[in-house]
Amino acid sequence: MADKTLRAIGSMGFRRVFLGVMDDQENVVKVVTVDESSGGTIELKTSGFSGQLNVEYASNIAYFVSDAGTGTGKIELSMMEIPSDVSTEILGDKLNDDGIYMTTSDVKQPYVAIIAEAQDLNQKPMWIGVAKAKFATTDGNDFKTGEDKGMTPEKPSISGSAITRRLGKLVKTKASNSNGTTLAQFAKVMFPGFTGDLDSTTQTLDNEGHKTDGSSTTSTTNEGVTA
Repeated sequence: MADKTLRAIGSMGFRRVFLGVMDDQENVVKVVTVDESSGGTIELKTSGFSGQLNVEYASNIAYFVSDAGTGTGKIELSMMEIPSDVSTEILGDKLNDDGIYMTTSDVKQPYVAIIAEAQDLNQKPMWIGVAKAKFATTDGNDFKTGEDKGMTPEKPSISGSAITRRLGKLVKTKASNSNGTTLAQFAKVMFPGFTGDLDSTTQTLDNEGHKTDGSSTTSTTNEGVTA
């Protein structure tokens, strides 16, 4: 790879996002997908990864600049609607038998690894990854009346903070299919321990164990079987 001339990685659009739920050992044990069949991704914003430069002065000049490292990242993901698996698996809400999502005072959210997919300027898939993050309970809702132009969806968003993953001291990543990288290769770096197929996360199994079109189910376990 070092001898290969690599293309610059631009981006446009936003197709889908994979949220890998991590266990205490930072292994990804389940993946929740938001895409055109579940939730619909609108925008992903990341910020705050730059570390603070500290400049030391001596002999009336800037003599030394300390290693900045990285800062605490901020993440905001907006969707057309929040899928059920995002509410329960990512945000920690409880779902009762009557279909009511309940956020309790002792809610606990897991750490997640994030893979977001767009396309590069060659119209091939490109990805950015955040190695370890945690999303918080949604801040609130905003209901508005319909007007002459009709009613528009609320377009909710979830926000979180990113930290350094202990494994490999990894913070974030970027790659493009134009440079030969595949989604499976990218997922191997971003989702340690996960052996499922991300492109099959919108499939489910019938009672006989055969794959069907499960557009309403978007989470898969570490064995690649939809949960």
